[in-house]
Amino acid sequence: MQKKLRITVEGKVYDVLVEDLSENGHAMSAYPSIAGTGVPSFVAAAPMAAPPPAAPVSVAAGAGDEVCPLAGMVESLAVSVGQKVAEGDKIAVIEAMKMKTPIMARYSGTVTNITVTAGQAVEAGHVLMTIAQG
Repeated sequence: MQKKLRITVEGKVYDVLVEDLSENGHAMSAYPSIAGTGVPSFVAAAPMAAPPPAAPVSVAAGAGDEVCPLAGMVESLAVSVGQKVAEGDKIAVIEAMKMKTPIMARYSGTVTNITVTAGQAVEAGHVLMTIAQG
């Protein structure tokens, strides 16, 4: 018998298909009998309540907001408040799974606000900074 289950690992939700290989749909314990008596031991699998759906990640809160495209850790910031940047300039580096991803400015303008610091964990959609266009 197959069951569709939802699991959450470190805040990320996964839908998985699990095949029950035990008899009568009862999950068997790691021990085939109770203290060697020959009496089978079973652990009944209780149905789990589905977790609430994950809150949608807010995207850019306003014009000029630069958002993180992936979850990871801010490895470094390449700009500071008041600095002028051109579209395509590197503004930050995000490290995820031992890979360093440069984040490039989507807008030309002046950095007016930085909302993260080096070493901070971020999720996809997190606002990194605001660039006033013009």
